[in-house]
Amino acid sequence: MELYYNMIVNIGFLILIANILVRIPVVTQIICEEKKHTLLAKLVLGAIFGGFCIFSTCTGAQVQGAIPNTRVLGALAGGLLCGPTVGILAGLIGSVHRILFDIHGVTTFACALSTFMEGVLGALIYTFFQKRNIDFEWYFLVMITAACECLHMVNLLIFVKPFSLAESIVKVIAIPMVAFNSAGMVWFFSVFEDVYTKQNLIAADKMRLALNIADACVLNIRKSRITDDDYKEMEKTISGFSRCRDVFFLPYSQKNRLFESEYEFSEDFVEGMEKECTTQLIYRKEKRPFGFRQALVASGCRVTMGNETWGYLVLVFERRYSSPEAAECLVSALAKFFSTNYEAYQVEYQKKMRERAEFRVLQSQINPHFLFNSLNTISCFCREKPDYARELLLALSVYFRHNLNSSNDYMIDIAAEFEQVDAYLMLEKARFEDRLRIEKNIEEDIHMQVPTLILQPIVENAIKHGAMKREIGEVRIDAGMDGEELLIKISDNGHGIPDQVLRAFNDKTTKGKYGLLNVDGRLRSIYGEKYGLVIDSSPEGTTVTIRIPPRTLI
Repeated sequence: MELYYNMIVNIGFLILIANILVRIPVVTQIICEEKKHTLLAKLVLGAIFGGFCIFSTCTGAQVQGAIPNTRVLGALAGGLLCGPTVGILAGLIGSVHRILFDIHGVTTFACALSTFMEGVLGALIYTFFQKRNIDFEWYFLVMITAACECLHMVNLLIFVKPFSLAESIVKVIAIPMVAFNSAGMVWFFSVFEDVYTKQNLIAADKMRLALNIADACVLNIRKSRITDDDYKEMEKTISGFSRCRDVFFLPYSQKNRLFESEYEFSEDFVEGMEKECTTQLIYRKEKRPFGFRQALVASGCRVTMGNETWGYLVLVFERRYSSPEAAECLVSALAKFFSTNYEAYQVEYQKKMRERAEFRVLQSQINPHFLFNSLNTISCFCREKPDYARELLLALSVYFRHNLNSSNDYMIDIAAEFEQVDAYLMLEKARFEDRLRIEKNIEEDIHMQVPTLILQPIVENAIKHGAMKREIGEVRIDAGMDGEELLIKISDNGHGIPDQVLRAFNDKTTKGKYGLLNVDGRLRSIYGEKYGLVIDSSPEGTTVTIRIPPRTLI
């Protein structure tokens, strides 16, 4: 009965020690963070779990020269929780101590060998489970621990002489060691599993906080150029959401402001931000009474676009409000958000600039012959119809003034767009006279922002490549509201668009052409894929349909 009591107390002490250890920030950080993959961290963890083995040996009871104990919890759990290096190191420490603890004991070699084998088995099982992404359920732990203790009993029967002594020892210790250690492993393992759960909850809380801050800062970060006022406003926003003592959000050129602050930032801290998120304990420059200086947690990270640094984010916390790992989690999440959003906006901004450049190219492609033809047409009316020639000159002025203004205006009111189309139609009507018939059915008082220069290329295409291929050409323009959308149809009575040209347009394979394809691409990029041009063409004519929704995507 004393053996059972001793096993229970032994397991209880181990779990108590484990609970104390996991509340030490350094140990928690090593267990939960990626730093546990470094050699130093592995050595520290191996020493911790090896210490559990030593404690178990020292507190074990004496039974016929044997020491029934809970060493398996340290060696096996080290391998199962932290991987091969930790498990093997913990098993090695436990086995060496077992030999030195009772170097001439009858069970010393068998127990030492079993401890080392338990560490190795934990390492192997960890590797097997990790490759297959299998979780350690409680029944797995019971079976694995029971199997290791059975192996321990086999080693006793093999290496302890005489066999009768080994047999008597196994009869006494087998059941309590298998049963209690199997149950104790589940309990012992859960202590460390709770650490992972707690850290995941902390990380989730920091991510939630980071998302709230990011949402509040999105208008400041999504700009082609972030001003000093934007940096200051984001500092206030971050400070308002988090319980940090101070916030520094600095442009790349102003990182030296950290050294001018009230805190003692080290060169290592500032240089470390260039490589990864850096967290250190810092002090205020001003000393308190009796020379006391308050220690604070500072975490900083660079904010990037690609490989280029454009800013630095540093948060300073009071130690009672934030652990180093929690501070680093928040800062790294914020820095990643700012980097990603700024880079995404720059890509979007460059896309807009490219579209505007393409638009200006489109403007430059307006056939100069149109100007010459218009001037020649106007000159013909100067003698016979001077008043009409004057109207045509005004129309030409309106047409080109619209082109000049549209260089700066990406979106304009649809009424202004129709004004340019009217000027264009007046000039073309004067040129072709009775050969061109124009019919317009445009709803009154339509006001909606549309991309500039989307109608004139379509109307020009309808006249040049459609209507004027007939002896008498006809062009019809219909425009009105269809629910919340503006619906515009431009029709001609030409011979239709050739099938191969229409297929190339629909497949977007036309190269080196502007006109309809350019307008279609601009509409799709601004309003979405379903708002491109819709072309219905037949030998009797072509109709181009445009739908403009009330809101844009950009």
